[in-house]
Amino acid sequence: MLEREIIQNRGFENVVEEGKITGFRLLLRMPNYRGVYGRLIDGVDIRVGNLSWARDVPLWTLHGKQYSLKELQDSHLDVRWDLDLPATITVPHDGGLAPGVHDVEVDIAIHAPYIPALFQPSIFHAERKVTVIS
Repeated sequence: MLEREIIQNRGFENVVEEGKITGFRLLLRMPNYRGVYGRLIDGVDIRVGNLSWARDVPLWTLHGKQYSLKELQDSHLDVRWDLDLPATITVPHDGGLAPGVHDVEVDIAIHAPYIPALFQPSIFHAERKVTVIS
């Protein structure tokens, strides 16, 4: 079940690959009132404390498959971020994040086909304190 907040409390953890911490991940709820095709996602800016990552850095996992931002935007109608599906966002960061509470901010950029291009993308901002266990 999804929480009301865009930044989900569960799923915030370091990523371990071959015994080495290579980054961290978090779950995001679709911020719009309906889902969106991958080609309309313009990325997510992430800030954790005084660290930040630009929109094109994080990897997106939707329906069990991981995508770069470019792959999402090239996916046409093959990939969709549904309203009831959290997106898993993986941020490469050697060593990950220290255990403890972190201030996390995200700005999710999404295009809406029914809004004039001059006003695109729509930015959905969220902030939350979340905890890395280990």
